[in-house]
Amino acid sequence: MKNLIIYASKTGTTKKCAALLAANLGAESCTLWDIASGEPNLEDFDCAAIGSYLRMGVIDKKIAAFIAKHKEQLFAMPFGVFFCGCLEDKVSEAIVKNFDEEVLEHALCVECFGGVLSPEKQSGAAKLMLKMMLKAAKGDPNFRVSNEIFPDRVTAFAAELQR
Repeated sequence: MKNLIIYASKTGTTKKCAALLAANLGAESCTLWDIASGEPNLEDFDCAAIGSYLRMGVIDKKIAAFIAKHKEQLFAMPFGVFFCGCLEDKVSEAIVKNFDEEVLEHALCVECFGGVLSPEKQSGAAKLMLKMMLKAAKGDPNFRVSNEIFPDRVTAFAAELQR
């Protein structure tokens, strides 16, 4: 089976998760594709995993456009969607906000693999907003921020994609 893992990465976390997913699926059967280099031909693959970072609760624009443009092809093959984000309590909200019912109905799996906060990799307003968010989070016990990738979620996603 030829697997496509197409992703968008801002700070490297989604790229790292894509590589971890490829290792779980069997790297020799996977093609890692950064959406920044253009769009792959889905006809060359049997299965697809689509990944993005979350910024302000929104996935990458190119990934969103790719999904919208290629829905019919995606729905004809096994596919899953993953994203990387640090706000654990916002996962359900992010799924609903970024993926329509039709995509969620056809996807074999949709998962957040966690995320890594990297203020040093941010610039300008994003860096300032991240620092403000982290400062605010310290005083709120209901504000859960994870700062790690969850390999068990990647492994479960791979297993679901291969069933």
